[in-house]
Amino acid sequence: MPGMYDQVLPKKQHRTRSGKAKLGLIVALAGVVLALCLIPVVRTLAHQYQYKQFVSALSEQTSRAYYKQNLRAEVDGMSLCITGDNAYLIYNAMSALGPGQIAGAPPQEEPDARLYYGVFATMELWDVPLSGDGGRSHGVYVKFHSNAVDFSYILNRTDMDYLMSALSPETNPAWDN
Repeated sequence: MPGMYDQVLPKKQHRTRSGKAKLGLIVALAGVVLALCLIPVVRTLAHQYQYKQFVSALSEQTSRAYYKQNLRAEVDGMSLCITGDNAYLIYNAMSALGPGQIAGAPPQEEPDARLYYGVFATMELWDVPLSGDGGRSHGVYVKFHSNAVDFSYILNRTDMDYLMSALSPETNPAWDN
């Protein structure tokens, strides 16, 4: 039995570890780094996809509201019938200004405006402070709910004043229903 005694080590000596354990550790570490790099990309792509679904549903609801004249807004305790032109102004702002920022939890206070697209969809709008050096101090938190889509985001390329011009009592009649 040649080599049998070669396997026996003196007391307090250890056999060197094989390269398989080191390789496994390196592969596991590389997998973790790769996952950490991919998570933001996947999150952004998912936000873009959800935004496209939101714009599609908003387009459908805006078109329906335009022809049926059933876009109602609750603003400053008043119930207004939003004109078709103002409904499209809101839609155009949402679609032209892009997907904005990924939103966290909605603000706790009551929204500055709540829009009802008949019985099919609702949209809530809040004026929110923006963080960062982007130049704007405020943006609009948008929360949209319909049978097809639930979507929230922060519109960071305009502020609430722009949207409120389309939701004012000066440009929309009172809701009579």
